[in-house]
Amino acid sequence: MKIEVKLFGAFCDHQPDARLELELADGATVADLRRALEAHAVDHWPGLKPELLAYSAFASERAVLREAEAVPTCGSVAVLPPVSGG
Repeated sequence: MKIEVKLFGAFCDHQPDARLELELADGATVADLRRALEAHAVDHWPGLKPELLAYSAFASERAVLREAEAVPTCGSVAVLPPVSGG
């Protein structure tokens, strides 16, 4: 299945259009999506620090997703980098 990944924050420095399409197996989990995005980053975003993706969350239109959850069938997921503020 094709999944559109919406990018935010520092990820947009590597993919200016802020969107990316990845191919995943049917029934893929968020952990599978994270691995696919890591593989894409290694091949296409040499300046990306690996810990940024490790600490990022994935979310559907309605909720933050856990690693073991299935990727939503709506075909769209956001990757949210960690943020800080005061």
